[in-house]
Amino acid sequence: MSLRSAHLNVWFETPLGERLLHAEILEVQRCLPQLFGYHLVQVGGVGQGQLLQSSRIMQRHILSYYLSTVPPPYTLVRGELDCLPFAADSIDVIVLSHVLEFEDQPHEILREVERVLIPEGVVIILGFNPISLWGIWRWFLANEQTAPWCGKFMTLLRVKDWLSLLGFEKIEQRTFFFAPPFRSQHLRSTWLEYFGNQWFGNFGAVYLLIAKKRVTTLTPIKPRWSYSNSVLVGSLPARSQLNRCDLNTDNEQ
Repeated sequence: MSLRSAHLNVWFETPLGERLLHAEILEVQRCLPQLFGYHLVQVGGVGQGQLLQSSRIMQRHILSYYLSTVPPPYTLVRGELDCLPFAADSIDVIVLSHVLEFEDQPHEILREVERVLIPEGVVIILGFNPISLWGIWRWFLANEQTAPWCGKFMTLLRVKDWLSLLGFEKIEQRTFFFAPPFRSQHLRSTWLEYFGNQWFGNFGAVYLLIAKKRVTTLTPIKPRWSYSNSVLVGSLPARSQLNRCDLNTDNEQ
């Protein structure tokens, strides 16, 4: 994991980060109760398990290099993101919370997600939306090395293209959190979210993307045999010829 991910985890402990984390928890809580299975994995330590609280899956794992402990019922796992320490086709649901824009090889991470998910498994991706007030603000802070502005914000279209190439099917996408990227507590009223969802639904600070792993099954194609009457007739002796052969055989005996 890159140091940028570690800086991001610290930023989520700031007042602005906590506000955003609370909004993300609400969004994920709306999705997770409808997903079932045996194993749920969050890649990255954002929220230290708070994002997974609403899940009904019993075995919940958090993959992170920078967390020392996680509260029960979570299990802390350490490993490389481009080589996830899980067997192929073994995980039911994976949550990627601001991982792709803060790691050096996002496409390889998605390849690993595809490898370890079971057929029909689901990935939930949270990412900063570059087409938003936060994305515009990041351009003014292009040389800033602090989180979250040090991340490489990726468009929804780009992430969906990667998932499509890997055989995923999009289930849902939306953006949320329309408050500007300032620390002021006076700009967090609910009317910003209301008008943002009504009029600026694609320009929220964070996008949520849910996709399902599709596995193509090979359907055997029966060969198409074509017969012509001439071949069939020519390949078999006529009934009169069969009778004649039988008579000749009897005479010889």
